[in-house]
Amino acid sequence: MTMVSNACKIKNASDKVVANLLIAVFTGQLKEWRDNVLTIQQQNEILESIQINEIDNEPIEDTVATLIYNITKYFIEDPTYLKERTANQLSNLKCKKLQDFRWYKDAFMTKVLNRKDANQPFRKQKFITGLPILFTEKIKKNVVNKNGIVPYETLTYGDIVNTITKPGLEICNDIKM
Repeated sequence: MTMVSNACKIKNASDKVVANLLIAVFTGQLKEWRDNVLTIQQQNEILESIQINEIDNEPIEDTVATLIYNITKYFIEDPTYLKERTANQLSNLKCKKLQDFRWYKDAFMTKVLNRKDANQPFRKQKFITGLPILFTEKIKKNVVNKNGIVPYETLTYGDIVNTITKPGLEICNDIKM
């Protein structure tokens, strides 16, 4: 759900529109939960939920986050458990083979972008060190600055993925030849 939400928000869709899109494709237990468990008032409260921006006290739509929170709360009980589990999964996530990189990137990004510390240098370092060992060293050599240090603070995940993709394709082409 968060991946669909992020993709729609990139295209400037409002939170309420995204939530309605997600709700429209509910099937099975999710559909039954919404139709039979939630009252009309609860459904409307989710769709009308807002947050107040602490900086300028402006209202911000919070529909998708509220929808996901309510689903999590109903089916898992304690949403903090999910956050702890995600942190554990993120710590143990590895890409053992280069052919699994796309899966690794998608799984890592899905989990890391749900965290407030997503942009911290140690998360970016973890993304790189989760790759196969020899490949990790090759990538680090490509991103080292003049002082011999990897500038994780200034690197974006897009920079890292681009740095990984080029040598990764070269290695794959070398293996095929």
